[in-house]
Amino acid sequence: MNRVRLFVLLFLLGITGILFANNALYFDGVDDCVQIASPGITNTFTAECWFKPYSAGLTGTYGSTIMGSSTGTARSYWLTLVDDELRLWAFQSNASQLWTSTNLDIQVGTWYHVAVTAVRNGAFNVYLNGQLVGSGTAGNFTDMNNQLTLGDLRPGRGLAFHGLLDEVRIWNVVRTQTEIANNMNTIISPYPSSLLGYWPLDSANGSTVYDMTTPSQNGNTQNGLVSNPNPGFYNSDVTLPVEMSSFMVTGTSDFFVRLTWITQTETSVMGYYVYRNSQDSFATATRISDLIPAQNQTNTTHYTYIDEEVSEGTWYYWLQNIDYDGVDEVHGPVSYTVIYGTEEPITPPPAPVTKLNDVFPNPFNPISYIPFYLDSQQNVRVDVINLKGQVIKTVFQGLALPGDHVANWDGKDANGEACSTGIYMIRLTAGDKVFTKKAMLIK
Repeated sequence: MNRVRLFVLLFLLGITGILFANNALYFDGVDDCVQIASPGITNTFTAECWFKPYSAGLTGTYGSTIMGSSTGTARSYWLTLVDDELRLWAFQSNASQLWTSTNLDIQVGTWYHVAVTAVRNGAFNVYLNGQLVGSGTAGNFTDMNNQLTLGDLRPGRGLAFHGLLDEVRIWNVVRTQTEIANNMNTIISPYPSSLLGYWPLDSANGSTVYDMTTPSQNGNTQNGLVSNPNPGFYNSDVTLPVEMSSFMVTGTSDFFVRLTWITQTETSVMGYYVYRNSQDSFATATRISDLIPAQNQTNTTHYTYIDEEVSEGTWYYWLQNIDYDGVDEVHGPVSYTVIYGTEEPITPPPAPVTKLNDVFPNPFNPISYIPFYLDSQQNVRVDVINLKGQVIKTVFQGLALPGDHVANWDGKDANGEACSTGIYMIRLTAGDKVFTKKAMLIK
């Protein structure tokens, strides 16, 4: 039986104000690439990334590879830039072009985003900045279970990309247009089980390209077939997103509704609007606030808004942040039930559950905070573990009361020595329960 290999060429159109922080990875257009053990996609996938070309793509049949899955004869998908256009391919014994862009005029020095979804023997879709721009039949493509390569089809192939690559994500589901549009400008956290590979490319140095999912499929930077110990990580010259750590709703003694939100980072944010509805529908919600100016801090910032014009019943709330470049993001909903005739409005409390919350900031330097919640008094231990599985430091240990707690790690081991850049596991042991989160230390 012939096996049709899907060559996925990710279509990207320029956008200003990309919302990802820290670094991006540079590819020299000669032999730079990143080799990654494949995340193991079989029948269904979504692939997405940002890239910024520093020169036009190679001309000819294939062009310059952004990323692809190939071990020579097995090619699941392939993203290439041919001069200033993008193409989508399928392969059997020879190339079969599924889709090609026309008049895109991809510009050197401009950031682009793309997402491609595909189902074996089903359909493929190509999304440009959240908009559907191409579709067709995917065919019986090869499993993505051998190798994933960034910047070339495979090490040493010579179809190299010249420019920056950032925020590479591989999913084992077909992401919807809404999901793609709503998340392409945001940092993924927490990581859903459908996200099989997530390479933010935010390292500062070193030859390891870290995968933030579990189990991790870390990549290695290479110059062709030779290891590259000094890859080029550059500032991605883009702004930080709003990193929202909490959006909460409570009642007041006056039967009003109090909204509270906490951000970890803000840059180039104009402000926030609050929306309200009597049903769970943002599309028909009413904006109830004036613009609430953002503080644009790189550390934790608290905001509060009180809705004084509510009647008895259940209300849904959304928070919209607006950036100076016009990009917006919506958080929520959160809901609250106002009941008159009681001493205080009633907020149905969620069942308390012991948990380890997301570490913040992440990546971090020089200190990271480790929030956790306990549903009862119990013995607790918080350890920092390196990728070899060794406990390098215990940052919290002892009997702790129920409620919220925050530990912190200063990036040093138990001997006070500074740890190197990389991924570390934060492990919370609470009674007989164990929880883990990832933290990236950068220098």
